[in-house]
Amino acid sequence: MFLDLRDQWPPVPPRAPPPETGKTPAEKPRERILGLVVAINLCLLLLALIGGSALVRIIAALNALWPG
Repeated sequence: MFLDLRDQWPPVPPRAPPPETGKTPAEKPRERILGLVVAINLCLLLLALIGGSALVRIIAALNALWPG
């Protein structure tokens, strides 16, 4: 029924600062490799779209040559 606003006893120790999350030297090459893999995949995706549209045009041209 009553709200106790006094300090806690024993006093609560202050929180320890969080550990630093700096990047280790071992993570830098991993990031470069991952970036390279992503770049290669994006290039292949672009080439697949261009190649796919070229294939559709080739099939359409062949159908125009040989109606049937």
